[in-house]
Formats: sequence, C-alpha cells, structure tokens
Amino acid sequence: MPYRINIQPGNLSLVVESHETILEAALAQGFRFPYGCDAGSCEVCSGTLTSGSLHLKTKDIDVFAGDDNSDDVLFCLAQPTSDCTIIMEGVLAPGELPMIAVSCQVVEVTPYASDTSEITLRLPAGKKITFHPGQYLMVILDEETHCAFSIGNTPNEERLIKLYVGFANKDKNALRLRSRFVAGNMVKISLPHGNCYLENPTSTAPLYLVAGSTGISQIKSITEQCIAENHPRQVFIYWGTRSSDELFLHDYFLQVASTHPNIQYTAVVSESDKQWQGRTGLVHQAMLDDGHDLTGAEIMLCGSPPMVYAVLDDLLAIGVQKHQVNSDVFDYAPRD
Repeated sequence: MPYRINIQPGNLSLVVESHETILEAALAQGFRFPYGCDAGSCEVCSGTLTSGSLHLKTKDIDVFAGDDNSDDVLFCLAQPTSDCTIIMEGVLAPGELPMIAVSCQVVEVTPYASDTSEITLRLPAGKKITFHPGQYLMVILDEETHCAFSIGNTPNEERLIKLYVGFANKDKNALRLRSRFVAGNMVKISLPHGNCYLENPTSTAPLYLVAGSTGISQIKSITEQCIAENHPRQVFIYWGTRSSDELFLHDYFLQVASTHPNIQYTAVVSESDKQWQGRTGLVHQAMLDDGHDLTGAEIMLCGSPPMVYAVLDDLLAIGVQKHQVNSDVFDYAPRD
C-alpha cells in the first residue's frame, strides 16, 4: 500500500510503498536525499517525524509522531505505516538544483536601444554553481529587496552570466540597479530560481517559446540549450514588443533561424512605426494566425502576468491543455 510523505521545509511530496524505506523510495524516484551508509550507522539521514507513523525495520519498532523516538528518525530504516510529514533538511526534488547566494563581478555592460543593457557577470571561482537554461536569478540589493532577472545564456566554463535589463522604469530600484551594474562592481545574487525550463530535453514535441519584452532573455537561454545539445525538435520563437527599437536581440535571432532549419523566429510589434516592415499586433495572436497544430506541443510563456494569463486563456479556448503550458508567472503570481 503506498503512502504519501510530505517533506519539510522544502514542501516536497514523495510516494512510498509500505515495503520501502523513505530513503529507498526517494533515491529511486530521483530525489537528492542526504545519506551516508544506508544502514543506520552514520545518522546522516536523521530527521523528525511530525505527523503519522513509521516502522523502523531493523529495530522492529514503531514510531509515532510526538513520541520519544520521533525527533531522531533514521529514514534509511523507516518504512511508513501511514501518510506522514517529516522534517529533513537538504532534500531536493528530481531536477532541482541547490540554491546558492554568491557575490559576482560585473564584467561588462553593453547598452542597447530603448534603455536596455546586456549585463555580463562572472561567478566566483572554486564553487560549483549551475542552473537549468530558462531559470532566473535574484539580485540582492538589500535584505528586503530582491530583483528577479532571467538568465540569458547557458552554463559555461567561463562562469559568465548574461542578463538583459531594461532601465526605462525610473523607480527607486531601477536607479539602484543602474548604480550597481557598473563594470568592476561586485553584485550579490542568489540562484537558481524558477521551474520554467525543459524538464525533458530529449523530447521531440514541437516547442513554442512566446515572449514579451525582456522575457526574451529566458527564451535565448533555452534556444542556446537546444542548439548546444543538437535537439532535432521544431522550435518556434515569437517575440513581441511595443516598438521596433525594443527588439534588441532581433539580429541575433534572425541569425539563429537562418543557420538552424528547425528554428523559426517571428518578431511582432504592437505599435507599428516607419522603420518596421514586419508583423504587427499581439504576439500570441501572430502564433495563432500562423495555424500551427498545437496538439501535444510544449509551450513556454515569458512575460508579465497580464500578458501570460491573456495568452493562456486564448490557448485554452482553442483546446490547448493547461499541462502543455509553462511559465514562471504560474509560481510567483498564481491566479487560482
């Protein structure tokens, strides 16, 4: 009989059969779970049972939440006899990477049109720091002020991270960021954040990447992953901005599409101008107008909450299933 184990403080959920130990089930399902000997000797996998009951197989005793044995349970020995909640530090879900806060150096600041700049950061040497393409980092201005930016490249040996930052907003945080993002300065960041990345990189399902404004940073990172890993899947990139001068990576994506037959790129400007001869209107409407068969497709939406939910509603209205669509917005600004 399977039991559900809630793991705190990470709020993770694990299903364990009654004949399995919690550690055995966690490792079999791809969780990263602290342990050493797997035999009840090293106590690395020791934690607390806060609800439910367990059987310790080699000691042949039952442990119930709140009793004397519940504060020091070895999960390599513990078989659930009910649904449980446990406290175990350091457990990571499958695919989840450890969170790290570090200080990194601003290496270069490259200005683009429309008050947008490419910020290049160098991570410190000697620490293994990685992320999934599509994730984001937090710039820590002070203890209470953290600013999120999508990472615009893939992990690399040079330890470089690229951010695309719009400074058009003149609020207090934008001014503080501009003063921090100066070549030579040190900036404190935490990473990686976010669940909007390719969970199955080898999938052959068509991939639709839809971005508004600087949401293109996230799409750039995922696109570079597809290229580096030589994915055969079809990738359709749609980028929407208000004006043509906000398409600061337009030439980059035109080059990508011209050299990779499986990648298509479409730019859409909502307010036409004399310099722009391309498509106009809403970016997702351009995708729908192109008549793609979205059955089984994987769709990522990168932009503001109003933009993401407007696109989601239109996709659901034409029969796209909610599980096909992913966005960081669903986590940090849930609608339901």
